[in-house]
Amino acid sequence: MDTMQIIVTVAGVALIGVTLWFFFGKRPQSGGGTVNDLYVCPMHPWITSSDSTADCSLCGMKLVRGDKRGS
Repeated sequence: MDTMQIIVTVAGVALIGVTLWFFFGKRPQSGGGTVNDLYVCPMHPWITSSDSTADCSLCGMKLVRGDKRGS
């Protein structure tokens, strides 16, 4: 392999690693609200939190009260 192929391969692996860390590496924060409250992003409903003061990790919008967990 020449030098350019090695550089592109290493950069690609690093980009994949950073992307995976961004979406899966963060730990959820415990916060306010009752145990059954679930807050969701209006634009990205798969972003959820039990913290009533949390913001969406993708767009920064304030999370709003959504479905109950037990339902």
